[in-house]
Amino acid sequence: DPHMHILPSALFATWQYVGAFAGQRLRPDYGIAGVVDTVRAALADPKKQHKAKDGAAWVLGFGIDPSLMRDWTEPDLDWFAQFGDKHPIFLMNASGHIGYANAPALAKAGISPECKGVLVEEQVLQMMPALPAPSPAALLASIGQVLHQAAAMGNTTLFDAGLGSSKGLLEVILLELVAQTALNPVRIAAALFANETRQMDEWTRLFRPDLDGVEDKRFSIKALKLVSDGSNQGLTGYQSEAYKCYPQHQVPNVPATGLFNFRPPSTFAPHLLQAVEHGWPAMVHANGDKAIDEVLQAYEHALNHPSAPPRPDCVGKRLRHRIEHASLLTDEHISQMAQLQLSPSFLIGHVGYWGHAFQQTILGDARAKLLDRCLSAKRAGLRVSLHSDHFVTPLGGLRMMEQAIFRAMEAAPEQAGAKPALNPAERLDRLSALRAVTLDAAWQCHMDHLVGSLEPGKLADLVVLEQDPLDPALSNLRDIAVLQTWRSGAPVHLHAKLGCATETAPPA
Repeated sequence: DPHMHILPSALFATWQYVGAFAGQRLRPDYGIAGVVDTVRAALADPKKQHKAKDGAAWVLGFGIDPSLMRDWTEPDLDWFAQFGDKHPIFLMNASGHIGYANAPALAKAGISPECKGVLVEEQVLQMMPALPAPSPAALLASIGQVLHQAAAMGNTTLFDAGLGSSKGLLEVILLELVAQTALNPVRIAAALFANETRQMDEWTRLFRPDLDGVEDKRFSIKALKLVSDGSNQGLTGYQSEAYKCYPQHQVPNVPATGLFNFRPPSTFAPHLLQAVEHGWPAMVHANGDKAIDEVLQAYEHALNHPSAPPRPDCVGKRLRHRIEHASLLTDEHISQMAQLQLSPSFLIGHVGYWGHAFQQTILGDARAKLLDRCLSAKRAGLRVSLHSDHFVTPLGGLRMMEQAIFRAMEAAPEQAGAKPALNPAERLDRLSALRAVTLDAAWQCHMDHLVGSLEPGKLADLVVLEQDPLDPALSNLRDIAVLQTWRSGAPVHLHAKLGCATETAPPA
């Protein structure tokens, strides 16, 4: 998986789940009533609460997503009032870009109630230190569960796309230590979160990217991660025109066109240039079409700027720079990406899980057709990968293949016995979809010389499946059983069907 988040996924797994997913599928009955029931149950059960150092018992929830509810309901201070003010309550949106807090939680974090209980980007980061942390034992157990779940889904390598975003160097140290233990079944690589200048300065001083090492490392650092905007389904992705659903649905203090995280936007180009001049591959999160405009302008500036001596002028062009999500791509965007030799990594769940909401409510049909243009990017010569962005969507390379091959809008009513497709002209063929979760994903991560295909001299990573995902008769690829996962010639997951199942979570 070329883009996911190990530590946040593990943290959120210790909270109450208030999201739309049941396994790898959407809950057909997902709505605000279920969220209310979950919060009330946690308020009534001290075992489901999290104690802070000051004695406050918090209720923490993860995964809430108004855009996937049957009836869009955005929690705010008025909504939280039904629960009283005895306990601080914080719910994290599935995107990770938005949070919802009641008045006691806002007070604990020192956040003004002018936000109406809806926190965006920097305010979410401000809230996080106020939240009670799980015990070290609970966090380590949860990390192990995430890693073993990944192996059970057929992943041999995980690429953490934003390490250090909250606790800085401590996160790097923790994940490297975990990676070296016998409890870790997968190989871990990472991009370091560097939205702030101080972060960029620290990472470029402490580390160099491991781009062509031949050792079988359990942990390596490969790139720098920048986040230019928010989430399209959360109405914070940066758009060139207003969201279709505005003002019926909006986020307090967020414009109708969303937000760009670098203000003014002109400050982004020199920040990206700093990463390129230091010889780092960049992964830049960009969801909205206007964000992609800004990111491409910044890449144009950085990749054609004379590198600081003594680095050769071509240093930026040999690195495999990426645009993460690249959600709404125009023909002009794709052409410019090809010219700059940039590659897109698509959060293909945007099509499968949110496609209907984008088409009907958030963007409208014309703009929704720009979503995750896998085939157009491939035809332009770009190497395409698919990712889960887990915690945002469930792990599962086969599920991602399925969504890229069929582009079915899973929340839409059936038409003629099948879910309608979102812009079927952008469907990938099966082999291209397979490459997008194996070899081309490894290439984007500067790891294709080690993994991604079975070739002499590469590490012996392989997955044994019960059925062939390239079989044109199969449609529910996500239901294919992963019988075995092997990393470096050794089994790290054996399915229960074999009668010798490995643990899917480390022993307590």
